[in-house]
Amino acid sequence: MERRYLQFALISFAILFGSQALQAVLFPRKPPVKPVEGAAALPSDAALDAQDVRRAAEAASTDARALPDTATPTAGPAAARARRTLGSLDPDAPAQMLVTLTSRGAAVERIELAGRRFHDQDDWSGYLGHLAVAEAEGGCRVGVVGAGTPARAAGIEPGDVITAANGDATPDPAALAKALRGTKPGRQVAIEITRGGVPRTVEAVLARRPLEVVRPEYKTAPVADPDGLPHDPLSFRLSLESRDGKRRREPLAEIPGLELADRDWELDPASDASRARFTTQLPGGLVVAKEYRLVAEPGGRGERLELAVELLSKGGESIVTYALDGPTGLPTEGWWYTARVARDWGSLGVRDVAMRFAGEQSTLVSGLKIADAALDHPATAVRDGKPLSFAGVDALYFAAALIPATAGPEAPVLQEVRPLVVGDVPPAATRKLVDVTCRLVSRELTLPADTPVVHRYGIFAGPKRPELLAEFGAEGARMDDLVYYGWFGWVARPMIAILHAIHAVIGNYGLAILLLTVIVRGAMFPISRKQALSSQKMQALQPEMKAITEKYKNDPQKRTQATQELWRKHDYNPMGGCLLVFIQIPIFMGLYRSLATDVELRQAPLFSSAIRWCSNLAAPDMFWDWSQVLPPFLTAPEGWLGPFLNLFPLATIGLFLWQQKLFMPPAMDEQAQMQQQVMKYMMFFMALMFFKVPCGLCLYFIASSLWGIAERLLLPTATPAAALAGAGAGDSPAPRTIDVPFFGNGKPKDDAATAARKKRQARKR
Repeated sequence: MERRYLQFALISFAILFGSQALQAVLFPRKPPVKPVEGAAALPSDAALDAQDVRRAAEAASTDARALPDTATPTAGPAAARARRTLGSLDPDAPAQMLVTLTSRGAAVERIELAGRRFHDQDDWSGYLGHLAVAEAEGGCRVGVVGAGTPARAAGIEPGDVITAANGDATPDPAALAKALRGTKPGRQVAIEITRGGVPRTVEAVLARRPLEVVRPEYKTAPVADPDGLPHDPLSFRLSLESRDGKRRREPLAEIPGLELADRDWELDPASDASRARFTTQLPGGLVVAKEYRLVAEPGGRGERLELAVELLSKGGESIVTYALDGPTGLPTEGWWYTARVARDWGSLGVRDVAMRFAGEQSTLVSGLKIADAALDHPATAVRDGKPLSFAGVDALYFAAALIPATAGPEAPVLQEVRPLVVGDVPPAATRKLVDVTCRLVSRELTLPADTPVVHRYGIFAGPKRPELLAEFGAEGARMDDLVYYGWFGWVARPMIAILHAIHAVIGNYGLAILLLTVIVRGAMFPISRKQALSSQKMQALQPEMKAITEKYKNDPQKRTQATQELWRKHDYNPMGGCLLVFIQIPIFMGLYRSLATDVELRQAPLFSSAIRWCSNLAAPDMFWDWSQVLPPFLTAPEGWLGPFLNLFPLATIGLFLWQQKLFMPPAMDEQAQMQQQVMKYMMFFMALMFFKVPCGLCLYFIASSLWGIAERLLLPTATPAAALAGAGAGDSPAPRTIDVPFFGNGKPKDDAATAARKKRQARKR
């Protein structure tokens, strides 16, 4: 019997593995494209996710990115390429973010979070700062230095030329990136620079790379790009939908001669560390301005980022409709091990367009549907009386959105919100990584001559903390419902609240999960105890049930009646053992959703952040990278197992098998034995299902299984069982009840009925 099941399992695995291998042979991946000359080489399959692809694409980054200082705009007068930063990476700074702006389209190039908890989970090398370096004579010329970065602390300034780092010469941006790639956070390195023709050396203490909520999404195929490296459109770009009867013909194309998104705007010299204003002039006297500023929140709680759009028609009246795009390039972390939950049973991408109108719930437009052009409503109209509260992009742990002002003369008058794909659509295997954004289209605006029209928007870019999201958006339509736990949110919310409360006391989420397990299992102890007694009673009644089956094997109705009578006599409820399972299902689902969704558990280590293993309880434990050892169809991010060997799922399944052996009553016939064998082999398929779950969830199951095993082994019990040797099942006289002592292994000692059963089995053999 076991041999047949083993053969079945081996053949099944062979068929599955063979189909994957055959698919890899018949449909090989496309070879890597030759990178742009002067840019860093792009990997073909080495990247674990889209962030790795982007990071490899900008391998000239300290960010060492070969960006020229000037670019020729598509229309209008030429302007110098300029960058400006707002905020700071200092965790104690009020802005809690560092915003890098570029004159190209007056767009946001990147937003880095300043919190101590929010770091890049893939890149663990030392971080000097995003410097936007460009190749110059003798080294790399620095384009921008943000406040709170190690570069600013070391005294590096824009215009400096870095000639060496960590003892290695840096003749180009790629060499600078290579010199810093082997460093670690906290390490002090010597940076040799030239300022005004005078060489000098500064000491920089590298930090850990912060998380970038918004950043350029770099392509893997080279295209012509004024920045030297190809990437998707930047964030918060402005374009014209129509002007005086001229309209755009394609969603991502602009009106010829009126391009705004890719030209270089002029940076106002009066801009400072909390304000940056960009202006440009189009043919016909239309002047467009975008102003970013950090505004203090009420109560001194920090600063928020705002964007003002200003339109001015010089010399005559003009009718204009503008379009403001939302954020792009949100983090894609967790895409290969976490599945997001949609409210409408649909499938979500890694990044989806989110919007909410006053009086309604938030709506998520699936990035997969946008990529497949399968939307029932490609645009959502803004209705009168239901103003738009926010629109943006929602990811697993982070979100970024535009929040229109809802009152006053600067409140935008919007016509519709459009979800858009930006950049290329990935192949089917990684389709969920598609980059998306939203586009807010205004209604037709009549611009009086020489009278500016100003519309104001708030910008949110940060973690999906419910208490933080509740502060953004219109009254009654805040952003907090972006945190969605699915159907079992009523379980997930109290459990995550208890988990946070425990963490506030002990300071470690791993220990907090263990204590939460103790609380849950302790609360369920009476039920689990009843289940154990029910299981033991079932073991004692097995001989009698076997006798009933043999006696009434040709009369199912009498067999059922006799079995029920036996259960009533001994007060046995067959559903008693299932109660614990039914209770644990919502607990399991609620805990799974909370561990996979709560941003506080992201990068919460079990032991320490100094080691990679179990450094993120919301992700697999990632013990060993075996992607270079096993076939790609197994270890690819979208493959069955993923790129890492994970130990916690194996330990979880091992404990499940041990529990099954302890709790499963002995098989009384061949059919029961077959069922037990099927359950045993099903555990191996469960191992595949568990292989990518968060290690925090595995930690809960490990602790829960150990509790159950200890409960069964260490607590002896005595339970009544009906077992009379030779007594006919279903006879009218009430059977004599004896006490069957149960010991640590949970199995009854031999009595007369057990001895009779063993004799029958021996005769069969």
